[in-house]
Amino acid sequence: MFQLFNQIRGIFSEMPLSRKIAMGAVLFIVLSIFGGIIIWSNMVEFRPLYTGLSQEDAAQVVNRLKDLKIPYKLENGGSGVSVPMEKVYELRLSMASEGLPKGGGVGFEIFNKTEFGTTEFVQKLNFQRALQGELARTIREIEEVRDARVLIVMPKESVFVEEAKPPSASVLLKLRRTLPPSRVNAIVHLVASAVEDLSPDRVTVVDSKGKILSSGSPEDPDNQVMNSQLSYKLAYEKSIAQRIESMLERIVGQGKSIVRVTADMDFSRVDVSEELFDPDSQVVRSRQDVSEKSDKQNMPGQKISSVNPLPAETPGNKSETRERNEGTVNYEISRTTRRTTRPLGEVKRLSVAAVLDGTYTTVKAKDGTVSRKYNPRTPEEMKLFTTIVRQAMGYSADREDQVSVESIPFTPDERWGDEQAPVKGVDRLIEDYGRAGLNLLVVLLIFIFVVRPLIKALKETKERESELLLDGEEDGVTVEIGADALAGVAGVRDGTAQERAMRLVREDVDKAANIIKGWLGEG
Repeated sequence: MFQLFNQIRGIFSEMPLSRKIAMGAVLFIVLSIFGGIIIWSNMVEFRPLYTGLSQEDAAQVVNRLKDLKIPYKLENGGSGVSVPMEKVYELRLSMASEGLPKGGGVGFEIFNKTEFGTTEFVQKLNFQRALQGELARTIREIEEVRDARVLIVMPKESVFVEEAKPPSASVLLKLRRTLPPSRVNAIVHLVASAVEDLSPDRVTVVDSKGKILSSGSPEDPDNQVMNSQLSYKLAYEKSIAQRIESMLERIVGQGKSIVRVTADMDFSRVDVSEELFDPDSQVVRSRQDVSEKSDKQNMPGQKISSVNPLPAETPGNKSETRERNEGTVNYEISRTTRRTTRPLGEVKRLSVAAVLDGTYTTVKAKDGTVSRKYNPRTPEEMKLFTTIVRQAMGYSADREDQVSVESIPFTPDERWGDEQAPVKGVDRLIEDYGRAGLNLLVVLLIFIFVVRPLIKALKETKERESELLLDGEEDGVTVEIGADALAGVAGVRDGTAQERAMRLVREDVDKAANIIKGWLGEG
């Protein structure tokens, strides 16, 4: 090994200065690249385990990682914890089984340990703390919310109804981005539903910047109506636009159609009551017929009595007949009662504007440059597209609906195509085994361009030394000269081996002394 080192040092010392510098630079670059690749391939890649943690949760997670002796990194001011990529999902499952992270605050786990002698006041206070903590954890699950705190005020119970006060609550939110009004209303109703006798108008929501998101007082009914009407109008327009655009994109291609819809809507509520009479149509309601007939005859004179003191005249026997007929008919005139309620949000008129991109052809100029030429849609195509749009929107001539379909070249959007498809096939293999393959390639290149030439140079040097030894044996003199003394002087072969050795010693005494020291060391 020592002899090999001396041979390499001798070869390097005999090289010109320019070659020494070039070889050193190449060797340094190759070794630097090789070392960098080895460090990069063996470097541990960290991935986020949890983000947006509170200080309490971050401390608990870090302590657990220390117990498991797993390396970690704190990010985002301590609110994020990263661990090696291959342990992310395993640690998440392990932490979840242990109830970490807890989401900050105290939840219903406060009742896991029961203590004897706890007063009713402490129990109520613990229940209130647990309820506040559970509500805060639930609110943190909303995508826009980074952190939340909930405070509930439970008034003291009173036996007098007049002195009873309803509970109230306040919520402080730390947001990642703007929270839409619908999410604010969801938080308000979530808190109100979790607390007994708490109404939504007594819940106040404030963000970390001091902005009141919900004042805890009932909103103006007029504003509520206007907001609901606007939401209904926008949803209706969006539904019509998506219906038309999705159909056009299947024909002209993805991203080559734009549709906008404007709806004029009447939100006035109208109740119409009508009572219609038809004089030509009569119906017998009731009918009454009376028929009366009587016969009377005069009898002979009656005797005088106390009832009839005066005797009646008796001119003779007489008869009398009487007959009476009456009829009553009641008629009912035909009547129609109608009550009509017009729907809320009646569409008065629809206006649809659709813009379609044309087709493109590749044009090659005489100088070899390639460009794209825009070709607008033909009138027949535009007429067909207009008919399709009318059918999709529910066109009505009575409402005086308006439809406009135009063909205009679109400006290329560079953001299209930024989204990358999932890695599959060869790309997946490169992503998984690229580092190992790159390491093998670097080792192979170093062997071909560094190790192999060095071994070849050593072999040539040994061959030269053997040739010199054979020449010395032919002259009857055995002279052992190291390869270091022969490097760079291959052309000096005049005279016997002894003469050549003496000549080399005279030319470089220091080198000859080093060779002799090497021989002595080998002995």
